[in-house]
Amino acid sequence: MKNIYYNTLKISKIIAFVFVVSAFSYTFAQDGETLFNQNCASCHHPVSNGTGPGLKGAFDKWKKAGDDIYAWVKNPQAQYDAGVPSALAIQYNVGGMNGQAVSNEEIDAIFEYIDAWMPPTPSVGGADVAAVGGAEKSNSNWLWFLIVGLLMLVVLVAIWGTRRRLAYANAEKEGEEVKEETLESEVKGWMWRNLKLVSILGFILTCVVVGWLCSILYQVGVYENYIPEQPIAFTHKVHAGDNEIDCQYCHNSASKSKHAGIPTVNVCMNCHKAIKKASSGDRGTAEIAKIHKAAGYELVDPDKDKYEYTGKTEPIKWVKAHNLPDHVYFSHAQHVSVGKIECENCHGPVKTYTVGRTSSNEMINEMELTGDDADKKIIKLERDLLTMGWCIECHNKADVQTKDNGYYDDIHERLKKDKELYKSVMEDGKVKVKEFGGWECAKCHY
Repeated sequence: MKNIYYNTLKISKIIAFVFVVSAFSYTFAQDGETLFNQNCASCHHPVSNGTGPGLKGAFDKWKKAGDDIYAWVKNPQAQYDAGVPSALAIQYNVGGMNGQAVSNEEIDAIFEYIDAWMPPTPSVGGADVAAVGGAEKSNSNWLWFLIVGLLMLVVLVAIWGTRRRLAYANAEKEGEEVKEETLESEVKGWMWRNLKLVSILGFILTCVVVGWLCSILYQVGVYENYIPEQPIAFTHKVHAGDNEIDCQYCHNSASKSKHAGIPTVNVCMNCHKAIKKASSGDRGTAEIAKIHKAAGYELVDPDKDKYEYTGKTEPIKWVKAHNLPDHVYFSHAQHVSVGKIECENCHGPVKTYTVGRTSSNEMINEMELTGDDADKKIIKLERDLLTMGWCIECHNKADVQTKDNGYYDDIHERLKKDKELYKSVMEDGKVKVKEFGGWECAKCHY
């Protein structure tokens, strides 16, 4: 009887272990359809063109061309900037594609689902039975998970009941007093008998949950590789890259104001009053026509690029890519004019961008500046872009350029009056931002 009891106990533990492993496996392992719905369906359809093109057959097409579709999915901008033929051939109705945080195996699963996809069978009323990109699939997955969990719970309760009855029978056979116990009292009794193990498991579980919650909170407001849709398809690559227009020609308040500023229509028209056609063809020319329209000019003769002034001006409603919280103070003038920080340190390889966007630490740290930009100093950081930790890390690594910098003359003179402080600050021959108060809370929060 005791053997049956202990064998039943072992079986219950094994089933519990299998259930936990299955639960974690189900949570983290997803099929191609789920991955497609989560990462791709907002812009793509397997066969139809939407914001982005239909994806069926794309994997084989890239493979035959000898291009790396995995690199494209993870960092499309880098592939586009590198001139990869398959990337340049992709046409989007709006903007471009954001990089997706998926592994090669997940990309394989996504394309396996896409290539096997078949149009849903229409119902009697003509509506689709299932739609790509809906939330119903995700909800049904969790429903199945809940059903499996409840079934496993029923099995565990049944095993516990069987084990308890065997324990009672064994006690009666041995002539021991039989004491009825509920599941709750038995669980509590087991926990008290194994208090150390329960304490350790409880501590580990608490740490895991707290760490998971913190990881979610740390990502609030972090928008790396954000590419918003703009009313005009402005390309930094053509303006700042090919034509070498200085950043501050358009963002003319960056050196003297808290805000870098967005160029007015008049600033755009300084050049585009003469430049009415784009080297990129009809699409670029159509975008230039939008600038003229905003300035009050209507295209009346496309063949002769003739515009007529209507007087009906309208603002260009650009969409902000960077947006700091209201409780954070940041001054472009302090960093550009005083700190002599290069624009690329925060905005990445702007001269390669075909659309307005935010950068990422990966893009900034991998920049290779050549030509006139080769002497620019790029500070390599590890924290997420534009987070508090990122700013503090930069202030810890960035050197203050005190030479020929009138802003720091008075501070430098006062510093020399305290020889010990001067010695400690200048011990390594450099002055970090944090040594001039760059780590004081009130510098950024007020």
